[in-house]
Amino acid sequence: MLDRLLARRIRLSYGITVCNEAVELERLILFLLLHKDAHDQIVVLQDTTEPDSWVTDVLDRYQNQISVLTARLGGDFATFKNTLISMASGDYLFQIDADELPGKPLLRSLKGILRKHPQADCLAVPRINLVRGLTPEWIAAWQWQVDEQGRINYPDYQLRIFRLNQIIRWKNKVHEELAGYQHCHFLPADTDAYCLLHRKDIDRQKKQNDFYQSLG
Repeated sequence: MLDRLLARRIRLSYGITVCNEAVELERLILFLLLHKDAHDQIVVLQDTTEPDSWVTDVLDRYQNQISVLTARLGGDFATFKNTLISMASGDYLFQIDADELPGKPLLRSLKGILRKHPQADCLAVPRINLVRGLTPEWIAAWQWQVDEQGRINYPDYQLRIFRLNQIIRWKNKVHEELAGYQHCHFLPADTDAYCLLHRKDIDRQKKQNDFYQSLG
């Protein structure tokens, strides 16, 4: 009980990046509003390269409960994501893509984990990738590893939670990486409790892969 009360002193900024995932975005916003602590912050960064009216409508509905930023991706993922840092006012940033969903146990225990590992300025989160309609042909073409549960490249660790200290930032325009951290703590991957869930269908996956290839 005491650990939970002490952990509440940590303030988290949840930073969401979104392009055209309106349905997934609303699901994520509602999930975070339901499970975050009252003093935590939600920041949404909308890619306006090709503005999506459905996404804008979702953001308008929750404008009193979240902070909204807009920027053009312009093929530069690192600069785009670093824009989140400028609006994040918490002690740590948890960056989540709009089509991802963190587990409830992760949110409940996150601040306690941060207090238990004060030397860690970054947390690596395991991610469960599931693609509906995936075929053996696509698995072979993309050279993926798929386990018996259908999880792609598990545990697919993502460096998504980090201390806001003006040093840690993303680098690389394409296939961006987090840089500037000193100590990264890896969350357990032997349970789904600490995972990000990342679902999509095969058509969206193909479009995403084609987009990355177009950027070189």
